[in-house]
Amino acid sequence: MFNMFDIFDKENQDQCRDILNTLQKDINELLQKVDDKFNELVENLSQDNNFKLADINYFTNSEIQEELAKQIALLQRLFEYIAKIQKKKRKNLAECVILQSKVNSAKVALSFLLIGKTKKIIFAKNIRYSIEYYLDRRSSWGFMNNFFKQAVREWSAPTKVLLGLAMAFPIYTIAVPGSLCVAGLLTIATQIEWKTPVNPNSSHKIVSRIFKPELTETHLFFKRYTLVLVSAIAGTFGSIISILLRLKQYRDSAYKGSPAPILVGFTKPLIGTAFGILVFTIINSNIISTIQVPRAGQDADKTDIEYYFFFSIAFVVGFSERLAGDIIQRAESTLLPETAKKLKEAGEEFQSSAKDIHAAGEEFQSSAKDIQLAAEDLKQTAANESSK
Repeated sequence: MFNMFDIFDKENQDQCRDILNTLQKDINELLQKVDDKFNELVENLSQDNNFKLADINYFTNSEIQEELAKQIALLQRLFEYIAKIQKKKRKNLAECVILQSKVNSAKVALSFLLIGKTKKIIFAKNIRYSIEYYLDRRSSWGFMNNFFKQAVREWSAPTKVLLGLAMAFPIYTIAVPGSLCVAGLLTIATQIEWKTPVNPNSSHKIVSRIFKPELTETHLFFKRYTLVLVSAIAGTFGSIISILLRLKQYRDSAYKGSPAPILVGFTKPLIGTAFGILVFTIINSNIISTIQVPRAGQDADKTDIEYYFFFSIAFVVGFSERLAGDIIQRAESTLLPETAKKLKEAGEEFQSSAKDIHAAGEEFQSSAKDIQLAAEDLKQTAANESSK
C-alpha cells in the first residue's frame, strides 16, 4: 500500500545522512586549514625572520595558542558526536540542521582566529561556549555541567562565593553534627558491657547489658560532647558571617572566569569548624593558662555559662583567622618548650640508664673472670689429689 509518510521519512533520513557527511568533511577541512596555516608560518619563518613578524607574534601568543587548542578539541567533539548520530537508525532532521549551524559557527570562530590581525578573541570564545553548552546538554549530567560552566564564566565573583556557601550549607549542617553524633554513639557503645549469665535450671541464655560508668560520668560525657558540637557550629557560623561581610573584596576583574570564589565559599566554613574545635581543645587542655573557662556555680542563672563562653570564642575565631592564628601561635610557644624539656629529660635518663648498663656489663665481666680463676683453681686441686 502506498504510504506518503514512509516516503517523507525516507527523504528526511537521506537528507540527514547528506548533512552529516558534509559536516564531517567540513571539520576535516578546518583541521587541515589550521595545519596548513602553521606549516606556512614555519616555512616563512625559516626563510626570512622578518616576514610577517606581526603574524608570528600573534600565533606565538599563549592566549591565542590556548584558544586554538580548545577550538580544535571542540571540532573533535563535534566530529565524534556526528559519528554517534550517524549510527542511529532514525535520525532527527532538526538536530542535523542545528549541528550544521554549530559547525558553521565554529568555521567563523576559527577563521577569526586565523586572520591574525587582532588579539581580541572574546568573539571566538563566546561561539565556543555556545557549542560546548549544546554538546554538554546531550550528555549525562549535562545540565549540572553547563550550570557550573556558566557560573564560572558569566557570574560575578560575589555570586560565585554565595554559590559555594549554598553548596557547603547542607554538608556542614548535616555532616558535621552527624559525624559528631556517630562518634558520641560509638563512645557510649564502648562503655556498655554485655554479659550472658548462665542459668543451670534453664536452657535459655539471658543477655543483659551493664553501663560501666556511673550516671554522673555519663552526664559529663554528654556535656563535653555538646560543647564540642557548639564550638564546631559557632566556628562555622563565624566563618560564614565573615565571608558575607567581605563579599565586596572579591572583585570581578581579579576572578574573571575563575572558580576560586566558589572554592572559597565552599571550604572556608570547614576552616571555621576546624578552628572552633581546635580552640575548644586548646582551652580545655590548659595549654594557655591565661584563658580561664568560667565554670557554672550554684547560681541557676549561670548553669549555661560554659556554652555561652565557648560559642563566643569559637564564633570570633571562625570570624577572624588572625585571632585563630594568634591562639595557635601562643599554644605552640607554650607547648614546644615543654615538649623539648621532656625530651631533654628523657635523653638524660636514657644516658644515665646506658651508663648503668655499661657499669653492670663491666661488673659482669669481672665476675666472669673470678669464676674462671676459681674454676682453674678447682681443676688444679683435683689434678693434685688424683696424682697422690
